[in-house]
Amino acid sequence: MHVPSVGRMTTTPVLEPVHRPEDGELVGHLTAATDREGWVAHAVPGTPLRTFATRAEAEAFLRSRGLALLAERWEYRPADGGEARTAWLVEARPGAVVVRFGYDTTSVRLTGAELERLTPA
Repeated sequence: MHVPSVGRMTTTPVLEPVHRPEDGELVGHLTAATDREGWVAHAVPGTPLRTFATRAEAEAFLRSRGLALLAERWEYRPADGGEARTAWLVEARPGAVVVRFGYDTTSVRLTGAELERLTPA
């Protein structure tokens, strides 16, 4: 029996939650690095932050800095190649954030691929 070949499928890595041991608070997520060895630390909404050589280093980073990073200034690079914009996170949850750009009081919800264009400044 001949089985037709199927085109290469790409899958989104599964985000593994990391919680603070003291109170169970979600502080971020981990994934294995896909382009090299190591572990990628992701913010609560799933935004990639940094790659570490070991899982233990990535977990320690998230437990010490994961939540604090949410209160800092971020930068958003639009998909159309436009100029990067300063963003402040108003709300963060797994898979989504609500941001305000600069001094604009209008809030914008970012999800999916938009999260990968958002980085700590």
